[in-house]
Amino acid sequence: MNKRPKTSSGERVHLSSSMDMSSASQLEQSKPLMEADVQFDSWAEKAMRNFIFEVGLGPRFVYLTSFKEMLQTVHNRDVEIPTYESMLREELKETQHRAMQLKQEWKKSGCSIIMDSWKSRCGTKSFISVLVHCSKGMYFLRSIDVSGILEDMDELASVFSRVVDDVGACNIVQVIRNDASPHMRMAWHYVQKEHDHSFFVPPCADFCINLLLEKIAAFDHVSEVLRKAKEITRFIYGNVLAYELVGRYIDDGEILSNSCLKSVAEFITLDRLVSVKENLVEMFSSPEWVSSDRSTRMFNPLDWISSGFSTTTSLFRHICGIVKTDGAFWCAAADVLKITKPFIDVLLKLESEDCPMGILYDTMASAKDIMHNLGDKYGDILHWVDEIWYGYLHSPLHAAGHMLNPRVFYKDPSCDDPELSGRIEACTTAIAKGHYDPGRLKAQIEVYKGRSGSFGSDSAIQQIVETPQGLFGGRRMGQTRLSCRASPLGSYAKHALALKDTTSAGRYWRRRMRRGELISKSCTVGWSTPTTTGVLPALHHS
Repeated sequence: MNKRPKTSSGERVHLSSSMDMSSASQLEQSKPLMEADVQFDSWAEKAMRNFIFEVGLGPRFVYLTSFKEMLQTVHNRDVEIPTYESMLREELKETQHRAMQLKQEWKKSGCSIIMDSWKSRCGTKSFISVLVHCSKGMYFLRSIDVSGILEDMDELASVFSRVVDDVGACNIVQVIRNDASPHMRMAWHYVQKEHDHSFFVPPCADFCINLLLEKIAAFDHVSEVLRKAKEITRFIYGNVLAYELVGRYIDDGEILSNSCLKSVAEFITLDRLVSVKENLVEMFSSPEWVSSDRSTRMFNPLDWISSGFSTTTSLFRHICGIVKTDGAFWCAAADVLKITKPFIDVLLKLESEDCPMGILYDTMASAKDIMHNLGDKYGDILHWVDEIWYGYLHSPLHAAGHMLNPRVFYKDPSCDDPELSGRIEACTTAIAKGHYDPGRLKAQIEVYKGRSGSFGSDSAIQQIVETPQGLFGGRRMGQTRLSCRASPLGSYAKHALALKDTTSAGRYWRRRMRRGELISKSCTVGWSTPTTTGVLPALHHS
């Protein structure tokens, strides 16, 4: 039996039948095959490199015998095993090429900076990850340790100025942050002033809506509803039998929300609880529950002690009483959801991959209209809605994105109100600096508003009607219908409409949450209790 030759990293593994290449004619005939081999090796190495770096395997991986044997059985031909160094070198080249492409896109159509504030696992160190997002993708710039300068506005401003200089102030449309602390706000205000307010610094939309829901949760009647809802979920998730029965009586077998935002998770969980009320009543009346001693015996003793009940039986009766007979709680919960559901729906729309920037302005306006229609008894809450909207979230970019979405603007006569016009004026003034003549830009906006010229043509109208709202300014549009090369309005449209970064930032943070990259206090504190069954997921929020 012939032994398989040993190979090392970088060697070619010859699997096909050997060929006698002694003669010149045979060598000449083999040249096309050799060229094909080189092309194949390039493809194979790239595929292996992508796999190894994506999985996060260490450098010793390529030297394993099992890895070489795997390659040797892939195909009946020569396979060159790349070294880790060569793969790293090629990956660096591709990364640098990708970075160059992204930076060219920044100059062409603008970009947004994402300032991701986060803490170390032990909570003693504070960092800011700086990312740059444009229509072509995301670019990681650097991570900054700000542990010692969090309350030093001058130092923070100096750090932020360096970030702006590295990206290029003329390329920046907005800087999105998830930290609304006074020092951060003042530092960015100083940097904006330094650059003549040529870009905007809004907070992340998810952060603002979560802050709004946090304010709503602080009202006495709302906090009382949330307290009782937590008692129900803690009981269910702390009792083995109850948790088993939930899987049978509730369709998806889950009540708790896995949102990474604490207040959002609370109200989504409350919504699910109300929607499965009848299922819970049926579950607590079922023969399996009523006839089983496990309903009291298999409950976590630490939970009923912390709840202030002397026995598990008394806690069981209390929870069953809320679920079955406490009509006031269920009515109050339904009233609370009338307030919060419109804002949860805003978040759900923002999570869509084809959500252009102007959607936020439109959906928040609709949510506020729903609040107004509920009556004067929610006046205090409506005050907080306006406080968060105008004090934190509202940016002229949202108004501009709303106006430059023809599917919205041309169908709604109320779009061009004085407030909207004022915001668009601020946006055009800021973004036009250093790019084009503001006067010419304003004149072209008037042409767009009046549907003059090509904007009123049959083909343009047909495109507006047929194109889904979410695609105006979306990535799939590529070039907007306003010619970016022919007029400043086109470039302005790409700046204000095509960038969906306020919501893209939220999706980026949520993806990091799902991967466990941001570790902080649990979203579900107070809503569930740890059990020995190990069935509860580890949920986190920033």
